[in-house]
Amino acid sequence: MIQCKTLIPLQELDLKIDAANGQIEEKKQKAARMHSEIESDAALLEKKQALLKKIQLRRRAAETEFDSLNTAIKSSQVKLESAGMPPAAYSALERELTTQKSKASEIESKILEDMEKIETLETDIAKGEKVVAGRREHLAQVKSRISDEVLVVKREIEELKTRRGQCSLTIETGILEKYEELRQKRRGQVLFPFENSSCPACGMGLPAGFMSSIVTHDGAESCSNCGALLYWTGVRD
Repeated sequence: MIQCKTLIPLQELDLKIDAANGQIEEKKQKAARMHSEIESDAALLEKKQALLKKIQLRRRAAETEFDSLNTAIKSSQVKLESAGMPPAAYSALERELTTQKSKASEIESKILEDMEKIETLETDIAKGEKVVAGRREHLAQVKSRISDEVLVVKREIEELKTRRGQCSLTIETGILEKYEELRQKRRGQVLFPFENSSCPACGMGLPAGFMSSIVTHDGAESCSNCGALLYWTGVRD
């Protein structure tokens, strides 16, 4: 049995400190998630910008090739219209001209497709840049607000720690050491009030001998399954 009456107010302070630290961590995590989402969007934007440059270069190369083909087509047409060309050479030049026109048409279609892609990407990128810039500005405001809120919570924690220090002075050394050991091990609540035959910490059923013993005193006893300190708050015979 452990006398736990002096530990209850100490644990209440510890749980308040834990909750306050949890608030700070939650606020920091919120800012971290926002930052991660923004950076993810920015990375996607960079990929779109790289794709845009690639398509622009491809279009320029295609336009250069298209211009060269058009020059070749005009030259072939001039040759076809000239007099004195042998029939075989005429037929070969005619086939070459057909091939050139087909290839020029194919390249022109690709150029038009790329122009549509470029227009879509430029619109999307411009919109994305505005969104990312706006979200970064909002994140800066959120971080500033969180920084102010964290300072307030830290002051509350310091006050709670001062009260905890004062409270710990009233507790017997052995009992305090046992509590601190269990708190370190469980990383949270150590003392649990209960009023039925199940451990409120782990949910396991408590042996009849444990129940017979604990209802006879005001102290706490350890759950054989999880080690939590349990004290009875139910009806006593």
